[in-house]
Amino acid sequence: MEQAGSYGIGIDLGGTTFTVGVFTQSGEALCHASQDTPSTGDPELIARALAEAAREQMAAVEAPLDEVVGVAIGFPGPVDPDTGVVKHAPNIHCLAGYALTAAVSRYLDGAEVSLQNDAYCATLAELRWGAGRNVANMLMLTLGTGIGGGVALCNEVVRGPRQILGEVGHIIIDPNGRKCGCGCFGCLEAVAAKQAIIDLAASEIQSGRPTLLTELVAGDQEALTPEVVARAAEEGDAAAVSVYERIGFHIGVALCNCIVLTDPDLIVLGGGIAAAGDVLFGPIRRTVAARSLISGFDVSKIVPARFGNLAGIYGAGALAWEQAHRAAGFGVRDCSPTTSSH
Repeated sequence: MEQAGSYGIGIDLGGTTFTVGVFTQSGEALCHASQDTPSTGDPELIARALAEAAREQMAAVEAPLDEVVGVAIGFPGPVDPDTGVVKHAPNIHCLAGYALTAAVSRYLDGAEVSLQNDAYCATLAELRWGAGRNVANMLMLTLGTGIGGGVALCNEVVRGPRQILGEVGHIIIDPNGRKCGCGCFGCLEAVAAKQAIIDLAASEIQSGRPTLLTELVAGDQEALTPEVVARAAEEGDAAAVSVYERIGFHIGVALCNCIVLTDPDLIVLGGGIAAAGDVLFGPIRRTVAARSLISGFDVSKIVPARFGNLAGIYGAGALAWEQAHRAAGFGVRDCSPTTSSH
C-alpha cells in the first residue's frame, strides 16, 4: 500500500548527464528527466544543479518538497555511504573528497539525502522492483564499458566494510591477460567488457577470415561496437559468434566463482552488452552448467535485467525509500511489494 502523499527522489549522477526521478514506494516512476552535468571545477554548482532539478521534478508531480520521504544519489565511483562523501570521482574530478549529500540536503531545505555507488543502486533496483523482486539472494552484473556488480543477501544489498563486495569486474580470470584500468592483469573487466569485444572483433577482421563484420563497418574498424558484433552474431556470422563465445566463457567462469561465494537464487545481467541476448547468454549458461557442478545452480536463473539503462535512476529511487524505511525503524523487507509475479 502506498503512503499517501509520499515520494522518493532518485538521482543518477554521471559525468556527462544526470537524471532525476520521482518514485512511489512500489516503484512507479511518476516522472524523470535528464540534464547535462555542469562542467565546472566547483562542486557546489553541481550540488545546486541536482537540488534544483529535484525541485523541478516535484513541481512536475504538483507536490511540495515536504512530502519527500528521502533523496538518494547513485554515483559512478567509490563513495562513503555513511558520511555521504565521494571518495574518488574519475569522471567528475571536482567531487573527489566532497560531502555531496550534505550540500544537496542544504539546497533542499534539510531533506534526507543518501549516497551510494551506481552498481549498488542498479542491484537494488532489480532486487526491489525488477527481475529479482521475488528472491532474497541475488547477484547482479552490469556489462558495459566496465563491469560492475552487486550482491544481495537475505534481501539486502551488501557492499562490505570497504565497499568492494560485489566488484565482480575485478575477479582475476587470466593472470597473464591484458591490463585492467585498476592496474592488475586479467580482470574480468579487462577480458570481457566493451573494449575486449571490439579488440577481439578487430582481430577477426584483420585475420582475413571472411566475416560479415567487414561489411557492417564498411571497412572502418573504428565503427566496431559490441552492438555491431552482436548483430553479426545474431545473423550466424562465425567470427562474431566466436567473439561472444569467448566473452561469454569469461563471464561464465567469473559467475562460477561468484556462485560458490554468494549462493544466489538468481543472477541478473544488465548493461548495454547484456542486450546482445542469446548470443551472450547462451555461452554464459553453458559455461556455468559445465563448470559449477558443485553448486547445482539452475542456469535458467541467469536472466536479463528489467530496467536496462534506467537501472541507475530506479535504483536511486529505491534507495530513497530504503533509507526512509530504515529511518522509520522498519526492516528492509518492508520496501518490497508483498505480491508480484515475473
